Amino acid sequence: MTTPLNHLGSISLETFFAEYWQQKPIVFRQLFPNFVSPISADELAGLSYEEEVNARIVIEQGGRHPWEAIYGPMTDETFAQLPQTHWSLLVNDVEKCVPESAWIVDAFRFIPDWQLDDLMVSYAPEGGSVGPHFDLYDVFIVQGQGHRRWQVNTHPINPDNQHPDTPLRIQANFEAEHTWVLAPGDVIYIPPNVSHYGVALDDCMSFSVGFKAISHADLANDFMAFITRESATQRMLPGIISPQQTNPGEITSEAIASVRDTLKTYLDPKHPALAHWFGRFVSENKTPFVIPIDEPIQDIRALNPMLTRNPASHFAYTISDGECALFIDGTCYPVSQAFAELLCNTRTLVVKSLHNIASNSELDILLALFNAGQLIHEH
Repeated sequence: MTTPLNHLGSISLETFFAEYWQQKPIVFRQLFPNFVSPISADELAGLSYEEEVNARIVIEQGGRHPWEAIYGPMTDETFAQLPQTHWSLLVNDVEKCVPESAWIVDAFRFIPDWQLDDLMVSYAPEGGSVGPHFDLYDVFIVQGQGHRRWQVNTHPINPDNQHPDTPLRIQANFEAEHTWVLAPGDVIYIPPNVSHYGVALDDCMSFSVGFKAISHADLANDFMAFITRESATQRMLPGIISPQQTNPGEITSEAIASVRDTLKTYLDPKHPALAHWFGRFVSENKTPFVIPIDEPIQDIRALNPMLTRNPASHFAYTISDGECALFIDGTCYPVSQAFAELLCNTRTLVVKSLHNIASNSELDILLALFNAGQLIHEH
């Protein structure tokens, strides 16, 4: 497992988070010197043929219209009809279906695992681009092969500045404030809502480590759905009577305060509902790359001495009011803190180390995780 970066070039992590994170873009030269791509352009194209893989091609020139988007799965005919230049192939969730690429996302584990979205890999011949646009999430883009020119503009986004003839979020007018050319091993960080425009200067592969953009609406909706499922329906808002109330049509400030206090009980850090909901929410797996093994094993002793966490699975834990809860792909397991830490903090696991600290119920969890495909044999 790759050791997370403890500095970003000449910049400390403290400086990065204080001055750049979600504020302004920055380029780090040779953050990964002698970068070796874990996947070739041909292998990336092969992935795009798979039904379960999220892939798309963006054609700036030479398609049916400017900035034509083609969504996978791709076919031989798809690639045969592409122009020579000015197109890009983008494939999401590469770390989940190519475990050899997981070291790239592991390098950025100075940001908590639960915030990671995926590793998107793109290939483009000369002139390939997805146009000037902005995203709602933080991203580190590692230049893996060839050279790409990046231009950014940090001015506020104009929602009307959209190219009219494409469903893609491409800006019709773009003026660069800063320009950088990235070589293999260089990295650019781009915060949310910063316009950026990358163009391949030659045959080019880029590796984008993206982090989740969780809207307040999604957060609130999922939490309230969880409370609705998990809370006892017998618990009711108490009747709220104020002897001083003279107008029966008024919703008094006392009534609003009672509603607020009721909702606040679920937001108390010591209330297990909040931590248990959030752990499930951020670890939920929305991809199809975790597959149970064909012949489940029944004896823990049959496990290989070395296992690895499936890069397609999401592992996290929380400690609330002294109790440790382990979350894996949206499921919660009550475990010891030592077991959760060992399972979550390293990708490669020595099974004997887990045996030494695990209870019988935790060993059962370990066996179930292997049978479910969430722990796999080390590659």
